[in-house]
Amino acid sequence: MSDKNITSAICEADYIPREKGLLRRDKILDAATEIFCRSGFDAANLQEIMSQAGGSLATLYRLFGNKEGLFQAVIERTSGQLIDKLSSSFAQEQDPVDVLHTMGIGFLDLLISPQVGAIHRLLISESGRYPQLREIFIKTAPERNLRAVADYLQSLVDSGYLQLVDCYMAAQQLLNMFKGNYHMRCVLGDTVVLSEEEKRRYVESAVSIFLNGCKTKT
Repeated sequence: MSDKNITSAICEADYIPREKGLLRRDKILDAATEIFCRSGFDAANLQEIMSQAGGSLATLYRLFGNKEGLFQAVIERTSGQLIDKLSSSFAQEQDPVDVLHTMGIGFLDLLISPQVGAIHRLLISESGRYPQLREIFIKTAPERNLRAVADYLQSLVDSGYLQLVDCYMAAQQLLNMFKGNYHMRCVLGDTVVLSEEEKRRYVESAVSIFLNGCKTKT
């Protein structure tokens, strides 16, 4: 077997357990998300999580350390879904209006999802007893999202497209425009269902108002 074939075989053999490991991790996070949201952080049982996901507690402790580490991984994965959407929008180098529209739709879709609403309800109910959970969420989800949007807005300022003094503040204002009252309804347990046309009109209006306030005048 040539050196090239040996290297290829080693890489393929290494990829298979890695892929299985990622699938196992996702199954644990799926089960943890469901049980955390249903039972709360304190009452969530790690053995129940592993019974649903399949596997041993030793695997859970090896991957996540403890219950708090598992909760952090749940939050990081949820936040990562939005970061991936934002990064994909920014990387395409489209017209800024199109980028902001795509970003707004993705942000709104995620925030009105039942899963995200359930996670926010969990945080509200548990943060008094477990302030560390609140800190994990703030540093992991909102902060990462705000920084990603602020960096994109800064690139538009640098190119002369926008006039902004504080891109971080502007990112907060823009994302809150996208949230509207839909996210609060979802957190309160309401099922928010918007048609594609309703989402398009809402996000287009938010983008228009934002750009009319900070786009460079020509």
